[in-house]
Amino acid sequence: MLKGMVLAVVTFALFFTVHVVLFRIRVPQKRFITNARIASALGLGMIMVHRATPPDLGILPSVYTAAGWAIDLLNGLIVYMFLFIGYSMFYFLVDRGFSGRIMIEIEHSPQRRLRPPEIMARYPLETILQRRLNEMISIGRIEERQGRYRNTAKGRSAAAAFGFVKRFLQLGEGG
Repeated sequence: MLKGMVLAVVTFALFFTVHVVLFRIRVPQKRFITNARIASALGLGMIMVHRATPPDLGILPSVYTAAGWAIDLLNGLIVYMFLFIGYSMFYFLVDRGFSGRIMIEIEHSPQRRLRPPEIMARYPLETILQRRLNEMISIGRIEERQGRYRNTAKGRSAAAAFGFVKRFLQLGEGG
């Protein structure tokens, strides 16, 4: 059972390395899709390595190899999936988080303090809104026709799911 976890951690480390190198060279237009494709390809590679290597990887104690290859592989895939999902949440929090961006702007200001109008001048709400709209268009959740936006089928499904979770957790209307 440990073999799957070891391979999951190694595969995730490889994913992270490929992601950093690729995004340092050129940031792709569709960042999440690119990350998902890299993670999927490496996940398939992990499956092949899992099947091609001995249960103990030549180094693990035999007590950790008794679960069987299928359970071990499933365990490894689940660990790898959770590592990818957790990293994706962190990545997009840093990429899209308003609070972090505002704190960076304050920190980079001459006296490390800004008034609300100075913050708004550096981070205009119109820019934020347009970026989000463009991202939703690019992933196919909304479409724009004649200056008006509407949900696609994918957007309607997402809206229903988000609406349910917000109501269920009593999160209110805010975003």
